[in-house]
Amino acid sequence: MLNKYKILMLMIVLTLVGIIVVLSIWLLDSYKSREELVVSDIERSLFNVIQRYYDDHEESFRELRARNNKQNGDRFINRIAEMYPGLDKNKLSAILDSLGKERRKTFERKRTRSAESEEPAQIVPSFMLQNIEFNNTTLRQMNIMLDEFLRSKHISVPVNITLEILDSLPRHSTPTQIRVDEFGNLTTRPILINSHNNEFLIAKIDDPKTYILVKMGWQLVLSLILVLALIGSFIYLLWTINRQNKLALMHKTFVNNMTHELKTPIATVMAAIEAVQRYGAKEDRLRMEKYLDLSRRELDHLSQMIERVLHFDMNGANGVKLEFANFDVIRLINTCIESAKISLHKDVRFSVMSTSPSVFIDADEAHLKNVVTNLIDNAIKYSVGSIDIAISIVVGPKDIEIRIKDNGLGIAPVYHKDIFDRFFRVPTGNLYAVKGFGLGLAYVKQVVDQHNGFIEVESALERGTTFIITLPKSTKI
Repeated sequence: MLNKYKILMLMIVLTLVGIIVVLSIWLLDSYKSREELVVSDIERSLFNVIQRYYDDHEESFRELRARNNKQNGDRFINRIAEMYPGLDKNKLSAILDSLGKERRKTFERKRTRSAESEEPAQIVPSFMLQNIEFNNTTLRQMNIMLDEFLRSKHISVPVNITLEILDSLPRHSTPTQIRVDEFGNLTTRPILINSHNNEFLIAKIDDPKTYILVKMGWQLVLSLILVLALIGSFIYLLWTINRQNKLALMHKTFVNNMTHELKTPIATVMAAIEAVQRYGAKEDRLRMEKYLDLSRRELDHLSQMIERVLHFDMNGANGVKLEFANFDVIRLINTCIESAKISLHKDVRFSVMSTSPSVFIDADEAHLKNVVTNLIDNAIKYSVGSIDIAISIVVGPKDIEIRIKDNGLGIAPVYHKDIFDRFFRVPTGNLYAVKGFGLGLAYVKQVVDQHNGFIEVESALERGTTFIITLPKSTKI
């Protein structure tokens, strides 16, 4: 049984670990996908920034380009005229102007198609980059524009556009490739600005973990709730299995004890009857009375055990039936002590102390008497040598505390919570010096609980035991 229990625990733990690993992989893949999406959004925003910056300064770029084209065209025509003196400069200038107009028309058509689309082309035309002077002022303006684009997309990640000199382009330049610089920051794909100086335009992303984790909030919360629910379910399952094993063991012990307790008086009565029948005890009046008295005591003992089992609420759902009355607790305790002294076979000394000469409560007198009698009986049975039982009653503002203390064998602290369970008996090996069913303290707790009180135990091995019963104080006098 123990090996099966260990195997079940191992399977449960492996299942839980497997589920956690699967969830972790799912969350990691989701994080990587969102990270790639953030980088892709920032790259598209960077292209938009370059396009907008060019549009905002297009007129100045056009004038500058026209002046440059005029100067370059004049130098070209003069150079050709030097090589071919008879060539008409005006016709050559007209041809160059016509080619320039066609090139501008082609560019305008491309720009119109790009503007009509939802997103601009991700490849920035080279002539745009050639016309833009990427100095500190330009980069500062582009960073401001990039922040505006990101805010419009609800992306709250610090990004900085910088110029860097790279020896060569990265070998992997796919859109999904995540790039990290030497400082651990994510970067966008480098955009070549100046091929002669190997200058590239790069947007550096400063620690997007917080932003991504916030976006994954529902996934993280759902995963956490699922893991906690699984752990709680597995813990409850293990607790239930362990408790069922414990209850099965206690039930087995109860059946064994009950069988022994029932067989003993029956065997004694049968032996007495056999002696009367076979050995002529009927003619001997003294022997006859002795056997009959022995049989009566054993049958009384058997009847008490059967009544205790039948009247005890095994499942604790309904409890015992209580009939409340107002009575003096001190008088009840003295009655229990007198009853215990009648059948004493040990040296027992009783002492009763109270803060008041009489203490009245509303309770079921019969069941409360059984509670006190049971605790006194346990104090006597589980003690050796000279026995001292001290009972004290303390009256508080709202409740009454009854302490029953002995100098017996004591109970190890590890069993303090278990002694009130049905059928539980403190382990003493295979044999029990004191016979019983393990129902006495369970009955005591059940009665105290039904009186809206509570019971505690203070004990240690070889240092005696103190049971503390706290009951609501009566308003009657």
